[in-house]
Amino acid sequence: MTPVEFTPEAIEAASQDAVLPYRDFLRSGEPYASIARHNPWTKVPSARSELEWGKGWYYDTTVARKHPDWRDLSPPRPTRDMEQLRRDLYAWGFCLIADALSVEQCARLRERVVDQAAAERDLGVAYLSPAQQHVWSLINKGEVFRLCLELDPEAVQGGQMVERLIDEFTGPGWQHYSFLSNISYPGCYPQGLHRDQSFPAPYDLGGAPALVNIVYYLQDVDEVNGGTLVIPGSHRSNGTGGETYGALPRPVNLEAPAGTIMLMDGRTLHAGAVNRSDRLRYILTNSVVRPWVRQQEAFLLSVRPEVLAKASDKLLYRLGYSAHSSNSMVEGYGYFGSGRAGDPNGAIVHARQAMDRGEYTWMAELSRGQSTAADVIGLGLARIQRENEPARAESYAAAVSKITSL
Repeated sequence: MTPVEFTPEAIEAASQDAVLPYRDFLRSGEPYASIARHNPWTKVPSARSELEWGKGWYYDTTVARKHPDWRDLSPPRPTRDMEQLRRDLYAWGFCLIADALSVEQCARLRERVVDQAAAERDLGVAYLSPAQQHVWSLINKGEVFRLCLELDPEAVQGGQMVERLIDEFTGPGWQHYSFLSNISYPGCYPQGLHRDQSFPAPYDLGGAPALVNIVYYLQDVDEVNGGTLVIPGSHRSNGTGGETYGALPRPVNLEAPAGTIMLMDGRTLHAGAVNRSDRLRYILTNSVVRPWVRQQEAFLLSVRPEVLAKASDKLLYRLGYSAHSSNSMVEGYGYFGSGRAGDPNGAIVHARQAMDRGEYTWMAELSRGQSTAADVIGLGLARIQRENEPARAESYAAAVSKITSL
């Protein structure tokens, strides 16, 4: 008989007026509660209301060089000077890499995303919000996007510089969190100011960022078509008494020419700005994270087989196809993996490809004395172990011998 203390009624009774030491913290709503409390001008307008200009709302701003609060402080401008880029990303929470895309590369990316987005709208499968159209899973929607995720100089001439800077700011071993296009409509409503590194909230991770955005600008952006709203320096908390933020400086519109790539600390407050032009505004956003962060896009499931077949070991790793003992194992395959790119002991891409071919059978119940070798020979796991797990061949026989002798 189940002890009475384990019944739902007893548990509910024992929870009345209980001391819950972390309740207030977990319900704090940080960092957004303190933003709203100390900065009422950040209130997001209702989609049913008129946008108000000249009243100090966060979306009513201009570029830094024209803004009275920022024009003398020299926040980031586009440059190819790596030392300046490092200083900007550390001090301001973002940096702007000038000419990271060549004219031809920028045009190629823009042409592909414009066509893809239009087709998704026409066919009724587009993801549309009051402010933007989002084109997800770009990796499947053109070879140029796979090359972007590779940061291949063929598609991104500044790709190697981007990789080095991200390695320095997150540590090597980062993975892709998502890759999409954000397309803002003329007259669109602004996004609310937010951090993309919100997944740990209300925990406020100090030190280095766990997420960095790679933002591709495919056309000139300014205060007219609404370059990204950003509060320079807001990646650093300024709150007291358990609050993430106190009073904040006003945001500015990003100003950058087509072909610029912005690297942005995931804790920097930013938003999609109002597009006051008569044309769509296109950007691409590739977020990258430390490998312990759960990815926004389920690349393990969503990547097309033919795209997967072309992926390099580096890209497979960054899409999450490299397992180790505490991350991403498939029926235990990956336990011997190092978590590094190219390690066959953790290359769970083999499991995904077998599933694509309809050749993966999952292990079910086995019973000693009743189950035979024939019951496991056709299992997907057994085949992968034989063909792709060298660490097993090196250690398995010795381990079995030791256990059998007990």
